[in-house]
Amino acid sequence: MNPIELGKAISEYGTPIITAVMLILVVGLVWYLIKRQTKREDKHDEERIKIQEKHDKDQKEERDYYRNLITNDQKKNVDLNIQGIALQKEMMKAMKDHDNYSRDAWKKLNGSLGAICDKLNGIKSGEV
Repeated sequence: MNPIELGKAISEYGTPIITAVMLILVVGLVWYLIKRQTKREDKHDEERIKIQEKHDKDQKEERDYYRNLITNDQKKNVDLNIQGIALQKEMMKAMKDHDNYSRDAWKKLNGSLGAICDKLNGIKSGEV
């Protein structure tokens, strides 16, 4: 094509050619922007996943910490309950022994007071 023929072609077919070129450029631009947006969203998704994993890890550590606290407290409570039961048994035994000693002491005291009263009243032991 000569320059004159090119000018003639542009004048006759210029609008469809320009429209086609513009259409190709717009399609290329849209394709580029979609591709770029997809990459951006993928990167954002990866960052969100990392943040969520970190958050999940922190929550798991916190949950485990409190579970361990409760478990340890329950174990301590079991130990303390066992010790408390043992102390209660010892105290009950001591109280029974004390009751027996008290009964014996009261019997002896009553006997002694009775003997003192009998002497003061002039009664000999065994004469009632």
